Amino acid sequence: MRENLKLKRLLGALVIVLCLTAQDWITAAEPKSAEQVVDALQKNYDATIDFIADFQQETEVKTLNRSLKAWGKLSFKRPGKMLWRYEEPKGQIVLTDGSHLYFLQPEQNQVIKSPLKNAFRSDIPLSFLLGLGNLKKDFNAVLKATEKDEYILRLEPKGEAGGFSEILLGVSRSSADIVWVSIRDAANNLTSLRFSNMKKGVGVKDSLFRINIPQGVDIVELGQ
Repeated sequence: MRENLKLKRLLGALVIVLCLTAQDWITAAEPKSAEQVVDALQKNYDATIDFIADFQQETEVKTLNRSLKAWGKLSFKRPGKMLWRYEEPKGQIVLTDGSHLYFLQPEQNQVIKSPLKNAFRSDIPLSFLLGLGNLKKDFNAVLKATEKDEYILRLEPKGEAGGFSEILLGVSRSSADIVWVSIRDAANNLTSLRFSNMKKGVGVKDSLFRINIPQGVDIVELGQ
């Protein structure tokens, strides 16, 4: 049960994360509505083959009255492959190989394994990145604010809330990349992700997404 909760919070953090792949923004016809911004994100994401980026993550845990910080490097490749390699907590890894999701927790000496289709539903924005959903189809988007350098979108699932009470995206006005993500869950915990140093089309190799489970590590399988 504890592993399920921890994985759910982690997936909430990943969320969206991955709307951040849009590129080739057409500045001559700058979007003026949430629908146009979402259309550009989806269209340009579909043309993205791979990318790498640095990320910083912060979670405000309401029940503990404390903030947890983490950071590391993210790699992505279509279709459905991604790797979150954490520098803090050291050695923690989240990996999808196109069919399964693996969550390696060195401090727990265990790996949580789950079928990708069970880990991500269409009401999670990350699903569209993995080819399992569509932002426009699965979410209502509201343009919450327009600032000097970015648009701020609020996403609301059209179906069930998926455990999220609020999802906000900061979208660069110049490149259409997602520069930050903020998600509040049903327990009022707030997780924020900020991305930097993104590089696209770098030729990420498939071998990067092969899980290497250390000897002696327990494997906990969920939803098999």
